Amino acid sequence: MEFSGLELFLDDQMISNTRNMCRRITRPRLYEGNPVVRREYPWEAGHACIYGSVLYDDHKKLFRMWYNAYGEDYYNQQVMAYAESPDGITWTKPMLDVRPWPGYERTNILMGPQINLHGPGLLINPDQSDTQRRYLMLFDSYPHWRPNATELGIHGRQLYAAESPDGIHWSPDMGRPAFAGKADSGQSVVWDPITKTFKAYVRMTIEDAFGQRIRGSRLVESPDFVHWGPPRELMRTDDVDGYPDAQIQQLCVTRLDGIYVGLLSMFQIQQYVHGTERRKEGGGGLFEGAQVSEIQLVTSRDGVHFTRVADRSLFMAQADRGGFGTHGYTTASQMLQHDDTVYIYCDGRMCDPDDPDWIKQGMEIGLATMPRDRFVALQPKRMMDEAMVELVPMQFPQARLLLNATTSAAGQIRAELADFNGVTIKGFEHNKSVMMTGESLDHQIFWQADGKTYMHDALPPNMRDQPIRLRLWLRQAHIHALRASS
Repeated sequence: MEFSGLELFLDDQMISNTRNMCRRITRPRLYEGNPVVRREYPWEAGHACIYGSVLYDDHKKLFRMWYNAYGEDYYNQQVMAYAESPDGITWTKPMLDVRPWPGYERTNILMGPQINLHGPGLLINPDQSDTQRRYLMLFDSYPHWRPNATELGIHGRQLYAAESPDGIHWSPDMGRPAFAGKADSGQSVVWDPITKTFKAYVRMTIEDAFGQRIRGSRLVESPDFVHWGPPRELMRTDDVDGYPDAQIQQLCVTRLDGIYVGLLSMFQIQQYVHGTERRKEGGGGLFEGAQVSEIQLVTSRDGVHFTRVADRSLFMAQADRGGFGTHGYTTASQMLQHDDTVYIYCDGRMCDPDDPDWIKQGMEIGLATMPRDRFVALQPKRMMDEAMVELVPMQFPQARLLLNATTSAAGQIRAELADFNGVTIKGFEHNKSVMMTGESLDHQIFWQADGKTYMHDALPPNMRDQPIRLRLWLRQAHIHALRASS
């Protein structure tokens, strides 16, 4: 096995052995000035929510946001709106001549409301040769908004695809039918360069063996964003989650150097028994009967088989009473990693949780951030005792190994190399490793060659084509990720 260049320690697949080690979720920090995008215009009177996407435009040096806005007539006035920002915090809404609104010739609306567009998920087309398809989008809509639905063979809820040369002008106007199924949450689409397919992560709604209508997550793949294969179920809740009261609202997936990191939105719902409403006994979160969405982390090596991270610990928990996210969050279609920061755009309400009409209080868009690659921490269970993690035997063809880690003032991390059979390689014992201390996204791993000289590369050329076990010894420290560079 060859090291892929990044390990985030979200699962145990690359871990051979540990001692006194545990995995903890690292939660992002909510921006104190949330929300960063507020409701301002009539087409945002209901909600301005991040059922949408945020991408960074390297050419324009701008953060670009495509979001769902809802007018006062919630069910009939759903649009995709646009905003942009130089720093990801201060947003403006350019007034364009793409879609008017009664009383407004220029708006920031790009599509809708005539198509009832819901949950747009965008990505940059990896094939930029077709200038009309530089941006791709998948969204959900009802058939009764389409006069020719029967003619097209559309008989139920459907996903539609659209494309754009610039992210502003989209075609076809009504979207192109992609595949069937209800997916009235945010869509998430990822390009997989290994299989050469687009992976669409969308909601599913099915009836289980007990006649309970439940929500889950499904995957649909396409080689060209036009022809889509059959859906496959990815996950649904179980008794540990609190099924059937706890269900999956959406799965938003980001591919980071070959590792898939998913934000799984879990929420408590009201149930219906024989046509009558029954509120969840004991309430959901802060108050009885509430719909509270909280976020867990999931991960995958192939984009198909996902596992929960850190025993389903919460990655984003609902806010305190009256704060942004009182009822929890949903998130953008992907996380955005720019420079050394991960940007997680989320929507929430700043509302009175005791108000029986809380659901009518509109959502707005906020931001949470965290340092690059710090989704979890491997750390000693007993912090004052030494801990060790050993990776499976791998080839490390890259010259340098960089460790994303933090130690206390008295803490330290040292590295050690062993051969396939576990025998420590002479000269690479952990007592000869240059001690790593303090906080860094890129501690360089190397060893002391003699009393005065240090190796500039972690591994000499004659060791890069053989399977090696990397061991990390910790004391009062946290390890987040391992990267390699040439």
